[in-house]
Amino acid sequence: MLEQFRDVMIIISTFFVIGAALTFTILAIAIFRKASPTLDAARDFVTDLQSVSSLITSKVVKPLTKGAIFAAGLRKAIITLSERSHRKEEKDGNGK
Repeated sequence: MLEQFRDVMIIISTFFVIGAALTFTILAIAIFRKASPTLDAARDFVTDLQSVSSLITSKVVKPLTKGAIFAAGLRKAIITLSERSHRKEEKDGNGK
């Protein structure tokens, strides 16, 4: 008697597991179908954002960086020449 009850419970549990798996599958497909256009729009937005970022990098950041490097080099050259000139003046002044 107990074995028959166990077998019936196993069969009922199997039906519940199959039903839960089918429900989960159907819900997953429905959610994916509803979320798919949103995900596509998000993917397009990210692609556009990458394009804008690339454009800004190539048209704005690189020239600014080159200009800043040039200005820093020019500043260093002016400081170096100024120091040499200053040292030369001191040397000439002390030598008299």
